[in-house]
Amino acid sequence: MDHLQSTLRIAFAQRSEAGRKPENQDTLGARLPEDQQLTSKGIAMAIADGVSSSDAAREASQTAIIGFLTDYYATPDTWRTGPSAVQVIQALNRSLWGRSRNSVLGQGYLTTFSALILKGDTGFIFHVGDTRVYLLRDGELELLTRDHNQRIDEDTVYLSRALGADLNLEVDMHSVQLQPNDVFVLTSDGIHDSLSATELSKLVNDHQQDVEALVAQGIARALDAGSTDNLSIQAARIEQTGHASQDDAVRVLSRLPFPPLLEPGQSLDGLTVKKILHESNRSQVYLVEDDAGRAHIMKTPSRLHDDDPAYLERFVMEAWIGARIHSPYVVRVVTPPQARSSLYYLTEYVPGPTLGQMLSERGKLDIPDAVEMIGYLIRGIRAFHRKETLHQDLKPDNIVLSRNGPVIVDFGSCWVAGVAEIQTPILRDKILGTLDYSAPEYRYGGETGPHSDQFSLAVLLYKMLTGKSPFGSAYGKAMDLKSFQKLRYRPASRINPLVPFWLDKALEKALSINPNHRYDALSEWLQDLQRPNPRWASPGQQPLLERDPEQVWQAVAAIGWGFAVLLAFMLFS
Repeated sequence: MDHLQSTLRIAFAQRSEAGRKPENQDTLGARLPEDQQLTSKGIAMAIADGVSSSDAAREASQTAIIGFLTDYYATPDTWRTGPSAVQVIQALNRSLWGRSRNSVLGQGYLTTFSALILKGDTGFIFHVGDTRVYLLRDGELELLTRDHNQRIDEDTVYLSRALGADLNLEVDMHSVQLQPNDVFVLTSDGIHDSLSATELSKLVNDHQQDVEALVAQGIARALDAGSTDNLSIQAARIEQTGHASQDDAVRVLSRLPFPPLLEPGQSLDGLTVKKILHESNRSQVYLVEDDAGRAHIMKTPSRLHDDDPAYLERFVMEAWIGARIHSPYVVRVVTPPQARSSLYYLTEYVPGPTLGQMLSERGKLDIPDAVEMIGYLIRGIRAFHRKETLHQDLKPDNIVLSRNGPVIVDFGSCWVAGVAEIQTPILRDKILGTLDYSAPEYRYGGETGPHSDQFSLAVLLYKMLTGKSPFGSAYGKAMDLKSFQKLRYRPASRINPLVPFWLDKALEKALSINPNHRYDALSEWLQDLQRPNPRWASPGQQPLLERDPEQVWQAVAAIGWGFAVLLAFMLFS
């Protein structure tokens, strides 16, 4: 993903001292990456103040800072910043809580914690306890966190929230848009409890251009003010936010030239074209063979888009996404045998027909075969979801039937949460799936997520069982919420009487127009496909209105017309 380069640049300084205490129970740290992690993870800084009433305060604060800065950068780079950091903090909390519970000496591993992550043009704040995060902008110093303290009386204040204090931890989290010359300051209570808001504001304003002087003076002035606690302070000034220029983005994307259109027999980088599999105005797909006789699939970009940065980003992203998904039911992206001379990527060759070809020949599948295939596809899609990635184009032509089960191919429409956060100067190319198989929320502007891929899988299963669409031809024409709400699910059992009632109900739930009415997890849906759900009785035990509302209303209408005819006969006879 070297085409998504961040230009975020900051000036940073930090300092921590024991002050008038015999031991420094504060810990602070930061990580300022210069490689790809600057783009995907950003710059992280954190401060922790071990709770002095606990015997293991210093160890607790050190564990929190070291663990956070290590584990956050180890999370998948497709994860979003907020969930990644919160998950890491909560895991650290459980670890500290467990150590307190299991301590032979009865030590309490408690610490406050505040962190700031700068990514692109956004700052993410995470906070527990009474350490603080401030922002200086246009001369005004704003406190971005709130102290988690409980006042008992005039002289007694208890910390109401800390890492390690309870198994379940609530982490305060919010974000701010970054601006050049913003100054962020993180402090422990040895600093901010000793200086008034006015004194702290003057300190940051006076030294906003020199963060080294700011942290040094922060400690000095707190000591002069009589602080008896440990003293820790971090300062970061935003020199440039993470937006790249349009020219920079295009230049990086254009490092590799577009390959020419290839014909069978031609070679590129030691790969000989054996067959043209697909050609469109967006890409070409070839069956190729390397010098060792191994078959691969090569995908090349269309020269029609060689001056389109959004298209280029989308194409390069396909290979990046595929390389991070690991499942026997998802096609593997492979490394070319030679250095690439032009822009393309390779996947493994999976011999076998597509699901679309099989359905064209057979019309529909036996129920056990169809459910088994969906089970394999669910495993493949869950590999995407574990990387916070949506496939968004599940359709018969994107599923190849190998000897070991179905394999999901094509990453051209995938959405990645972590990448969606990264700011770029170009309007991203949003390629959505085929209308007949994509979830309705894509078209009416609803919230998309794993439930959207669930809908597409359910359409696939319905197609395998019936050869038809669950909502008929009207589904492909609907474009707004009102149109979708008029659609009615056609029970699969009407088309294929072999479909059992309970399986039909599981299909109907996964195909709900409202995403909130679908299954919470694909595993729950698969369970209902494989065995009857007790809450769905057999159709004979269901009220007729629930089993077949259309038949009920037709009967009601017929009875109404019968009464009308009888009444007319009585009146005119």
